[in-house]
Amino acid sequence: MSLPRIASAAPLLAACLLLPSLATAGSGMQFSLGTSLKSTTWSGENPGSGGRFEAQAPMLSLEARLQRGRWFGGLTLSGGEFEFADTSPARPTGPALPATQSVTVSRGETDLVAGYRIRERIALFADIKSVANTWSDNYKMEYAGLGIGISGFLPLGSRWLIFGNLGFVSMDIKVQRSSIGNAKRSALNMGVSYRIADAFNVSLAINSQSQINTYRDGSEQTHELGSLALGINATF
Repeated sequence: MSLPRIASAAPLLAACLLLPSLATAGSGMQFSLGTSLKSTTWSGENPGSGGRFEAQAPMLSLEARLQRGRWFGGLTLSGGEFEFADTSPARPTGPALPATQSVTVSRGETDLVAGYRIRERIALFADIKSVANTWSDNYKMEYAGLGIGISGFLPLGSRWLIFGNLGFVSMDIKVQRSSIGNAKRSALNMGVSYRIADAFNVSLAINSQSQINTYRDGSEQTHELGSLALGINATF
């Protein structure tokens, strides 16, 4: 497979260089790096009689996270390429694609998260999220917005951990820097992790996302993403 196009990797690389030194210098600070490979299905319904689209692809995610006391923050970058064999996601502007043409769409997601643990095992967080979908002819749809969510975990013995989070985000949709509508998304993530060493954990998680795009002309388009992710995390 081709390498996933992970948008704007520079901020994460900078975090990888800067945050370990901050974690060492700051009392009570903890820094972690993680990566996961997700088997992802992207499907949905196009406006009107545009039909249903569906494709499967691997997505790679990279994450940097910093925690101090009850406060935490993190940056996650994800990317992958989806090939739609028959029907692809309809484009609300620009030239329409033939209904039977194979279409490749590169998808990149960036999440900047900040949160606070209100209880020992429960936290609230805010998420600045951006998504870029780029077709093979360089047509691009961009989403950006602010979301909120809740996360929690439950230890099972000394090495096992169950975790999960639920989030909601409202995003503006743009094409060529012009707003064409808005999107509302909900996401649920649940999984289990196992500590293989003092500083290393492996995890297996499922993720479900549901999104509704409402365009300026009143038409709607739905998107669903479902993933099974295998990840590894190192804490410093």
